[in-house]
Amino acid sequence: MNAAETGTCPCHSGRKYKRCCAPLHRGAKEKGAAAVMRARFSAYSLALCNYIISTTHPNGPHFQDDLVRWHLQLQDFASQTRFEGLELLEETKGSLQAQVAFRATLSQQGRDASFSELSLFVRHEDRWLYHSGEKLAAKAH
Repeated sequence: MNAAETGTCPCHSGRKYKRCCAPLHRGAKEKGAAAVMRARFSAYSLALCNYIISTTHPNGPHFQDDLVRWHLQLQDFASQTRFEGLELLEETKGSLQAQVAFRATLSQQGRDASFSELSLFVRHEDRWLYHSGEKLAAKAH
């Protein structure tokens, strides 16, 4: 077991990675859209591009047919981004669709790249897959 396995999960749940997102990254069945959201954030942080690709809905706007190019784009994004925090704000569950509102705290080259999004997840072949998202307006502090 490597250091990442015994450390805190990059999804910022406070749990150990081996008990949080690692099982999903290895193919375990998720327990809902929020779990996939957390695991996708962790996958971006760890540059687990295959997980991100495999959890993107094939009919969603982010899906790309050129998997090699997509993989390289994901690697590039992950290598240039610090994944500093994830806060799940709300989850709305349905039998075929779910929505997860979240705030991701990111930085790129020392600049704040944080954003809030309402993500749509759709059931596809008995799995929750990320379909699309819309940015949420930033709240004034």
